Amino acid sequence: MGKLQEFDITFANNKVVYGPGESIIGTVKIRTANSLHYKAIKVNCQGSCGISNKMNDSSWCLEEQYLNSMLSVADKGPG
Repeated sequence: MGKLQEFDITFANNKVVYGPGESIIGTVKIRTANSLHYKAIKVNCQGSCGISNKMNDSSWCLEEQYLNSMLSVADKGPG
């Protein structure tokens, strides 16, 4: 596999929080040093909500998963 030179995810309008029913729009940019042979490119999206009982505390006392979805954006089919 080619050495990864750049991997960047940019959401439209620099949005970082989405509500129910909203579309997630953005771009994924990948650049490698050499050619990369692939059978498929898939994007796995995961979304969850975490609740803490202290301000500025990154350890969650409760977390609930809202989204876990995989989307195939390029697929050449079986080998």
